[in-house]
Amino acid sequence: MIRLFVSDLDNTLLNHEKRVTEADQAALRTLEREGVILCLASGRMDKELTRIAGEIGINAHRISQNGAFLYTTENEKLSSAVFPGELARQLYQEALPFGLSCFINQENDMLVKAKTPEIRAIEQRMKMPVKEDPHVPEQIGHSILPSKLCFFGDLETIKKLEQHINTKYRGQLDTFISDKDCIDFMPYGISKGAAIEKLIDRLGLKAEEVACIGDSFNDISMLRMTPHSFAMAGADPAVQKEAAHIVHSVAEAARWVLDFNRNRQATESGLDEERMQKG
Repeated sequence: MIRLFVSDLDNTLLNHEKRVTEADQAALRTLEREGVILCLASGRMDKELTRIAGEIGINAHRISQNGAFLYTTENEKLSSAVFPGELARQLYQEALPFGLSCFINQENDMLVKAKTPEIRAIEQRMKMPVKEDPHVPEQIGHSILPSKLCFFGDLETIKKLEQHINTKYRGQLDTFISDKDCIDFMPYGISKGAAIEKLIDRLGLKAEEVACIGDSFNDISMLRMTPHSFAMAGADPAVQKEAAHIVHSVAEAARWVLDFNRNRQATESGLDEERMQKG
């Protein structure tokens, strides 16, 4: 039986207008009514996940900022992570020559040094709240301990930055290309998959009792952890190959989960009846 359903947000549960379709909302509510536990897993901040779950009308565990923070439906914090101060400062400085737009994440704030036209466009497109503070750079590692560093810009430049950082700081952080124009720097060992492992340990579940759906490279860690994995049809082929199924919507994946559970229940009922007859 599949007992936990985990969904990414951007370009998975959230469409290009950053909204959840009525069909996907109904599908999640149906899963919940059928006894499947829900979880949202995203690079976004926890308060955004809380808002989206409330708008849909579901109770969901929450994995935010690619696994940096994990909350239960009862708002119990199971884990949190931030960069060591000196490393955060170094990463910020190393990225400056690449000319990308930098967003510094804390648990409930996304900070920028200045709202440039490029950053305002990203803020509008992503529908995410951003705070401007000209003193951010000198505060990194002191009053600001980032849980995630995001860099937006040209994909080729992003790949060059990723190569540079992974070469110079190998084993000190994890990097994920999370969108067509975004890379996330995360504290080492932090990922959606690692957070799900902690959650299922708390819930007493096994990996084969989990289904998950996503579309980007920061979803691969969770796609790899369960045989019931779904990648969106619009995902990069390198992401799709990590999933057991390709779907066009969360609703399609949810229907598969419901059918799987009903078939498993029917099989188990048949076996029980056979045992009773033999007994």
